[in-house]
Amino acid sequence: MPTDAPRTDAANADILVWQTGYRVLLALFAVGIAIGLSSAGVLTLSSVADATIGPVLAERVLSVVAITYVLLAVGIRTLVRRTRQASRTLATLMVVADLALVFGMVFLLAEPHDYHRGLLIALFSLQLTHVYFGHTSALLMLAAIAAAYLQLIDISLRVGGDVSWAEALTTLGIFGLGALLVTRVQSNLHERLANLVSIFERAEDGDFSLSYDVAADQRPDAITAVGRAYNRMRTQLASIVETDPLSGCFNRRGFEQQYRRELARAARTQTDVALIAIDLDHFKLVNDTHGHLVGDRVITETGELLRATARTDDVVARTGGEEFLVLAPNTSAAGGQALAVRLLEAFRRRTFAEPAAHIALTVSVGVVSDAVPDVSVAEALRARADEALYAAKRSGRNRVVLWSHSLDALRLGQPDDDVDTP
Repeated sequence: MPTDAPRTDAANADILVWQTGYRVLLALFAVGIAIGLSSAGVLTLSSVADATIGPVLAERVLSVVAITYVLLAVGIRTLVRRTRQASRTLATLMVVADLALVFGMVFLLAEPHDYHRGLLIALFSLQLTHVYFGHTSALLMLAAIAAAYLQLIDISLRVGGDVSWAEALTTLGIFGLGALLVTRVQSNLHERLANLVSIFERAEDGDFSLSYDVAADQRPDAITAVGRAYNRMRTQLASIVETDPLSGCFNRRGFEQQYRRELARAARTQTDVALIAIDLDHFKLVNDTHGHLVGDRVITETGELLRATARTDDVVARTGGEEFLVLAPNTSAAGGQALAVRLLEAFRRRTFAEPAAHIALTVSVGVVSDAVPDVSVAEALRARADEALYAAKRSGRNRVVLWSHSLDALRLGQPDDDVDTP
């Protein structure tokens, strides 16, 4: 699944900011305890470290490793907090520093037969890496853990440590198998969480076409429950986000989703689409004369009338105060004209806001119909529909105007004439 790099870097930044704080505290605590116990004689230098670098240098190495780790963690935290971005490389650098600290302390303080403790400690870092940075980073870290462990074994054997390759490889094999199984389980969780994040990001952009595939979860768990909850809410969310609450039609956001989808379909099937722009004539007088409550009721009834008059596959939207659009898929110019006239006549026959008021309304209508080579024609079609609508308003309102290249407009269904050219 493709990822959005800026969002991923921002997420990594948030993770590193809080993790580095804990890393610094844990590192200072662990090293402080180690130095304190070593000074008190409770904790002694490992025989391998004593044989290879000596006790004086060992203490210096421990201090240098600890100080370097703390400075690196603080530096990364400061950088990330300032830029609010953290690349995968930066996250990997922090993980490598974790391993260096863990296996450095194991080398200095643990005997060869206890080197497996380094694997156990590294397992916690491996888990965190997988949870927060993904499957690939976890596998790379697992390889680094194995390499560090084998390096310790090699150094130990060179100075006569009480460990054998057979024992070391068996321990590493058991650890690797367990780590891979855990990683596999977490990978499945990570993929499903990433799928949910993708669905929510699409929903954030107003696209509710995706649903969570509950059937794909062979062993339902908490993630499945979240997916089910989203599926239950999806229709309601789409209605809230995409629907104009007053008219009951699509709002601008909802219309844009439907518009792009229908244009893409028309381009695939090589069919025409018609776009009809509608404006209520002199609607301001309704609000001024009867008040905004009656005006709102007229808008509500207008939405009902348009949806009832339009065809099943047509998309009806309120795009402004008294402005509406009707998208008619698979509709030629003649079909768009016929639909526009039907809408015009429906308004002529209707009175609104009864019984409180008896308001007669007319509409000005602009129509455009064309073939769709691709979705890039969206703005051009919308502009042409608006141009035809303005021509209808300029030529007296209460009429339909069909857009043409020379705007040889046809006024259809006028009260006094059949055809007029503005």
